[in-house]
Amino acid sequence: MTSSSIECNMKKYEIMTISKSKLGEDGSRNLSNSVKDLISSFRGTVLDNNFMGKRKLAYNLKGENEAFYDVINFELEPGELGGFKTKLNLVNDLLRYLITTKD
Repeated sequence: MTSSSIECNMKKYEIMTISKSKLGEDGSRNLSNSVKDLISSFRGTVLDNNFMGKRKLAYNLKGENEAFYDVINFELEPGELGGFKTKLNLVNDLLRYLITTKD
């Protein structure tokens, strides 16, 4: 398999993460870096990152009324997405995440 055929199998995704406010900005940025490292560990490529900072939540989420938001655009082979989600579910400081497909 050539590298161009591997690249053709890559699909573009966007993940929005919501992390606990107790982490502080530095801790939340470190968590963002960990998510990007996780993407890379599944042979993905980070395309863009938009750290949005601390925001008030519309409703309490696991006892939190504020959280840090981060949006990461990345490419990943569709077959790797399940394993990536499994690892994300083990990250205690993530309140929630949402992965969407980009066109």
